[in-house]
Amino acid sequence: MHVFLTGATGLVGGALAGALLDAGHRVSVLVRGQGRDVLDMDGRDRIGEIAVFAGDVAWPGFGLVAAPQGVDLLVHCAATVDFAAADAVHQAVNVGGTAHAIALARAWGCPLLHVSTAYVCGRSDGVIDEASADPASDFTNGYEASKARAEALVEAAQGEGLSASIARPAIVVGRLSDGAIPRIDGFHHLFRLFGSPLLGAVPAVADAAFALVPLCHVTAGLMAMAEQHDLFAGRRVHLAGAAPFAMADMLRIVASYPGTYPAQMVDPAIHDPASLDRRTTMVHRRIGPQFFDYFLRSPHFAGDTLRDLASISPPPVDEPAFRRMIDHCIRAGFLDWR
Repeated sequence: MHVFLTGATGLVGGALAGALLDAGHRVSVLVRGQGRDVLDMDGRDRIGEIAVFAGDVAWPGFGLVAAPQGVDLLVHCAATVDFAAADAVHQAVNVGGTAHAIALARAWGCPLLHVSTAYVCGRSDGVIDEASADPASDFTNGYEASKARAEALVEAAQGEGLSASIARPAIVVGRLSDGAIPRIDGFHHLFRLFGSPLLGAVPAVADAAFALVPLCHVTAGLMAMAEQHDLFAGRRVHLAGAAPFAMADMLRIVASYPGTYPAQMVDPAIHDPASLDRRTTMVHRRIGPQFFDYFLRSPHFAGDTLRDLASISPPPVDEPAFRRMIDHCIRAGFLDWR
């Protein structure tokens, strides 16, 4: 199978590119700029094994000068995940990029596998099923809203005859077996703050929890959806752990590591921003609008599609697994709590 992949220089796209190569598939990727690498789940750069096409998802036709030939599947992973990016950036990259991917899939006569996010549910809480996203929902940030609008485009294209499926990873963390992750970004920056003296007291409900998913599970799910696309066509598939991971447990585990200054969860009803020192106030002002809303709920992304169609069950992310992820980040020099 010949797969054309966007977002291969990112975390999920790189892991998927490596898995596709290891399975014997031909891979072509879209790359913006020069000197980029495509890191697989073991951190190996695989760019020398793939056909590279220069372009940008924000441009019509991805800006391709020459189109790849004989594409069997277009996998659209590329997106900006910067919560604080301007709405125009989210619109151009996440929504416009998806529109361009749809147009190319139609032009090439191939199916589309669109990689979205489980958090297209917006501020919904509790059990979240694999239903259509509502672009009019109440969202935490522009990233969530733009991904919901992008999904709406994919579903509209499905209604017009395009064979497409939607994958929805939750918060991607390290590999279940050893915590390894080739690119330390996203959520990891938040839990580094959880152990630093910079965060202090944060408004959080007692049962706040995060929907974590190991990178290995995301990759396995995407591989199943890619290799059996006809089976998954028309489906929305949650890629998440078996249960949310409690914020209180996360902070307790972080506190067990030497040199940490764990953040404190404070009932939002009594949280007093005026009581914070100047440095902590500055940190809260910078990250609060993008992250603090996630401290107020505990979404559980349910759905049996991956289990029913590919016999892949959501993995449990327990305390030992979370410690392995922390230990990997310490070995990599990312967590400098000591």
